[in-house]
Amino acid sequence: MNSPRRIVTFAVLKTGRGRAQMNADGLFSPAVASRPAWATVLRTAPASHCERSLRSNLLPMEGDCFASCLATAKDAPRNDFSSAAAPVPARGTGWLRWLGGALALIAPAVVIFWLTAAWPDTPDGLFHLHRVRALADALRMGVFYPRWFPDFAFGYGYPVLNFYAPAFYYPPTVLHLAGLDLIVAVRVSLAAWYALSGLAAYALLRCWVRPLPAALGAVLYLAYPYRLYDLFVRGALPEFAAFLWLPLIAWATVPKIASPSAGASEVPGAWGVSIGAPWPLASVAAALGWAGLILTHNLTALMAALAGLAMAALWTAAVLLRGPRGDRRRALLAGPWALTWPLALGAGLSAVYALPALLEAPWVGLAAGADGRGYAAHFAGLAGLFDRSLIYRYPAASQLTVPAPGYAALLLILVALALLLPHSRGRRLGLGISAGMTLGALWLSTASSAFLWDALARVLGKLQFPWRWQTVAGLALACTLGWLLDIGGRWLASAGPLARPRLAWWAITCGLAGWLAFHGYAGLPSAPATFRPADLTTAQMWEFDARHGQLGATWTAEFLPRWVTEQRWAIGREPSGTAAAAQPARPAFRSVRVLAQSHLGERLRYTAAAPGQLIYHAFYYPAWRVEVDGRAAKTRAVGDLGLLAADLPAGEHEVTRRWGVTPAVWAGRGLSAIAWLTTLGLLILTRDRRRLLWIGLWLMAAAVAAVGASGWLAREQAAIPVDADYGIVRLEAAVAPPACAGETAPVTLHWLATASPEPLTAFVHVITPDGRVATGHDAPLAGVYTPSGRWHPGQLLPDRHEITLPAHLPAGVYQLKAGVYRPGAADAPLAPVGHGPHDPRVDIGFLEVRP
Repeated sequence: MNSPRRIVTFAVLKTGRGRAQMNADGLFSPAVASRPAWATVLRTAPASHCERSLRSNLLPMEGDCFASCLATAKDAPRNDFSSAAAPVPARGTGWLRWLGGALALIAPAVVIFWLTAAWPDTPDGLFHLHRVRALADALRMGVFYPRWFPDFAFGYGYPVLNFYAPAFYYPPTVLHLAGLDLIVAVRVSLAAWYALSGLAAYALLRCWVRPLPAALGAVLYLAYPYRLYDLFVRGALPEFAAFLWLPLIAWATVPKIASPSAGASEVPGAWGVSIGAPWPLASVAAALGWAGLILTHNLTALMAALAGLAMAALWTAAVLLRGPRGDRRRALLAGPWALTWPLALGAGLSAVYALPALLEAPWVGLAAGADGRGYAAHFAGLAGLFDRSLIYRYPAASQLTVPAPGYAALLLILVALALLLPHSRGRRLGLGISAGMTLGALWLSTASSAFLWDALARVLGKLQFPWRWQTVAGLALACTLGWLLDIGGRWLASAGPLARPRLAWWAITCGLAGWLAFHGYAGLPSAPATFRPADLTTAQMWEFDARHGQLGATWTAEFLPRWVTEQRWAIGREPSGTAAAAQPARPAFRSVRVLAQSHLGERLRYTAAAPGQLIYHAFYYPAWRVEVDGRAAKTRAVGDLGLLAADLPAGEHEVTRRWGVTPAVWAGRGLSAIAWLTTLGLLILTRDRRRLLWIGLWLMAAAVAAVGASGWLAREQAAIPVDADYGIVRLEAAVAPPACAGETAPVTLHWLATASPEPLTAFVHVITPDGRVATGHDAPLAGVYTPSGRWHPGQLLPDRHEITLPAHLPAGVYQLKAGVYRPGAADAPLAPVGHGPHDPRVDIGFLEVRP
């Protein structure tokens, strides 16, 4: 019996009007084919193949001709590699496919959600939870993209999202604001990232191989030990989420190399793949994938970009060796262009984050004190490169290396054997490149690649850990497995009908899928975290940082502004004697009344008899803007903490502190706007029937970005003026937003240091209508981690009190009173100047308690 390939080729060539070329999946596409030639082909080719080829290559045909060809394709007999003449499935089985796809998407999500029911105790997981909490606080105040978290670093602030990719934190933040507790919101988000990554891997593999090999490759990608290590051992949640973007980028990019334009012929000797999307839409999809990867985890994006350049080099070499002479020039241009153009467009789309992160790195610790060779301690030896156990033994987070699974070595050996089989014809290029990418990524994690790391230390040194390359190896290995199984399935089918290839194929696939899942999941560590969602507060973060000598929920204080000269472990403690003695003179301010407090600043009115210096409780950073009556004031860093200070003139003036836009941010916004307009142009050029839908989504995203960048939705909380002078400090204002019974009410007192510092304790009382104290909070003035030795005369000190409201407290409006006392003298509060002796407490407004 003639094979489908021979029948199709003979039928087209016999017409004398065109030629067709079969690709690796059994599809065909016309080089120069007329409609009569296609009609002849459709009588003999498999139905599923015809339909996919028509949608990829015959979109420019007239509607009637396309419809008639498609109808012929659907009625044609089907051919499958495991059955020479399988019957056409009934139309009613379509819902089964949808059900199977839904189950395949839901199952991985359920697995991750169930495995994280006891939240794993990891070094970095707590940090990311606090970042989600901080982002939720910013969104409540109408700030869409907070580059600075004001409550990090003991309340001095930290530019986390100015340098760390922000995209991962938004989905769990939205879920948290919708009502889920913080940890559940993160678990749901992780489950979605995980399940979608498996679906993306399956879609990528289906470009080349049959459904069963594609499904098994997706299982390997999901159960690959390194990505589970990211979640359950390291707690590197953004890197875990970044696994979604790699197969999506490959799915949108690699097929376009073979089909660079809609309706055009495939490049001979290429991957032998085509997709239905015209090239403008595929370019937009690939660019959005690159932008999503950069915005989710920039180090993974760096590795993917380097891997893409390596793939472009492999493509060029393959075309030079295999491509026909007449098509070499076009093929050589198609590969590098398809790989680099979406990357450049994606980099432009993400420039609003990436460009400031690059240009402003010298302002923080990212560029300070690094020798560039920290990676040298994390190379794996050849003996320890693979874990050879039946169940993967996950290393501790403190271990210097992370071994690859042992089956990676076995698959690479099988590749060498599969390339010799005649059934791998037409698949050798894809299998070889996938295996080569796997081998190269694993080699980069070994000490034998140290010379390359040293030569490219300015680039590769940013990765910190060579074993990060297993992110790329995981996808490449999944593709390798898909190719191997596709070749093995065809070899099994050639054994004849007595071998029952379909049953054997299903048994092999299910057995391998079960073993891969068992290998990856069975050895996961089970140590649960000791904290609950209610414990994830600012005070808990500060206590954790102080106990471990860290800052800003990071291990290395890499985002600490360079104007801070104090050691990071000492920032939340009393300074040395020399530093404490260096205090400025008593300020000339008569009053500094805070009028309103925003998420990133405040608005105040001050009165001064002479020019003076106002010091804020925030690290200096060039993005801060201080304006006096709408005019920019001169700012600088003061003290060993590099605090923000502004020179103010005499008289009565209104002062505003806000987070401004730096030149790097303006440049990033400009590049992103240009790239966004370019995507609009590509969407207009596409001939996809859903073009209006894509343009509508583009307009919605552009509107959200414009509103977020404008700051129109940012709001202020009105402050209640107090003006209580205690000699050492003066209580200027208080902010008390509404709270619910049974929850925590954050009440912020604004103090002005006016003399030499002295330790004091501040308190806030919630007073019932009958005059009783319903609840309250006592704490060192300005907080435990801003001791009095850190105060400067003329410094504005925010003092946040987290007041736990009783669950049985009736809803209503309650009076608030505040005061101070010296440590150990709670029964003798200090009375402010001019205040009656009967009650030394001062009224600071009212608190609305909601049910």
